[in-house]
Amino acid sequence: MQATQPLVWGEIAVTDMARAIAFYQAQFDVSFRREDMDEVEYAILECSDEKAATIGLMKHPEFKPGQGGACLYLHLTDNLGQLVGKLEHNQVQIVMPPMGIKGGECGYIALFVDSEGNTVGLWSPAL
Repeated sequence: MQATQPLVWGEIAVTDMARAIAFYQAQFDVSFRREDMDEVEYAILECSDEKAATIGLMKHPEFKPGQGGACLYLHLTDNLGQLVGKLEHNQVQIVMPPMGIKGGECGYIALFVDSEGNTVGLWSPAL
């Protein structure tokens, strides 16, 4: 059995960094810290716990946004239904509406398409 949580980092490919940052800030009330390197535009989702696993938005010629690949699930609220309602109101495409994992025993998930065309998941302990 794994001694620590295996996820340490996630990256979401973007084609327009300013648009992607604006999307995530507007929809989820989060902030990003820019960390551009050489040919890579990078923005890190800021967390109060500096050791917590987080995500980065990455614009790089080798990485293309899209659907059908790996999916990251983000915990950005404790009320998934309310957040998905906000996304729907803002005309964000919902790929999978909120559904319970084991009837809600393990929380709730939903999928949406971000401004760059990625399918991204949301997880919350409550609906």
